[in-house]
Amino acid sequence: MKKKIFPVEVDEFYEYFSKNGELPEDYEGYFTGAIKTAGSFAIGPYFWFITNNTKMRTEIISDNIEKFTPYSKKEWLNSDTDFFINLFHPEDKIHIMGALIFGATMRQNFLKSGKTGVRFNYYGRMIDREGEYRWILLHSPQQRVNQNFEVESSLVMVYDLSHFQIQNRPLLSVIDFTNDEVQYFKHVDQYVHEKVEVDKPAITKREKEILKLMAQGLNTPEIAEKLFISYHTVENHKSNLRKKTNTKTSSELIAYTMSCSLLII
Repeated sequence: MKKKIFPVEVDEFYEYFSKNGELPEDYEGYFTGAIKTAGSFAIGPYFWFITNNTKMRTEIISDNIEKFTPYSKKEWLNSDTDFFINLFHPEDKIHIMGALIFGATMRQNFLKSGKTGVRFNYYGRMIDREGEYRWILLHSPQQRVNQNFEVESSLVMVYDLSHFQIQNRPLLSVIDFTNDEVQYFKHVDQYVHEKVEVDKPAITKREKEILKLMAQGLNTPEIAEKLFISYHTVENHKSNLRKKTNTKTSSELIAYTMSCSLLII
């Protein structure tokens, strides 16, 4: 069966995610650990925000958020659903909303069955500070759910992918760490690979450090200086990584690590 995601409109998106109830005033503390951890394995520049689904508002944002979109912190704070959706390219909006509902439903079913080792990554074109659209990866590393497994609040991470050259980009990838499996989902007009079995290579701590810096756009001399190792040591690590992942270029290597979720935890 082909895994296609059908588009939805804003009203349906709002109705799905809007939840009754009230969050405690200090609910931000629930996400503190996830925010600190996310920065350690970022694949590139990123910002984050926290949604309150009982009010359908963005109430908490990262300090650097103005670097990534043309909007001020004041405009971001207490912004509504339309504000968030309008960050995406007009051609992507209805597909992103469909993917978020699709993923949230799948996540809820997983949680009900006791399955937690699953990661959802969403891809779309979001407006940048200059008013241009670039590809981003969006995911939610932590969510606050009620007794019915409905999401009351989410920490949302947005990674800038403008420095990647990735072909055949999906709308949604679902990484199941319990089965070492990645599933790709598309919207009705896209073509992507449906399902990939992942045999994740053994990546050392040093190799992960190098991958992270590569993803941030650093070249070999800059990585060597950053990690206090030699140029040739960095090149040897890169060569070993390409052998482990069966890739030929740095772009292919980073794309592979993204699809296997080796850099995002």
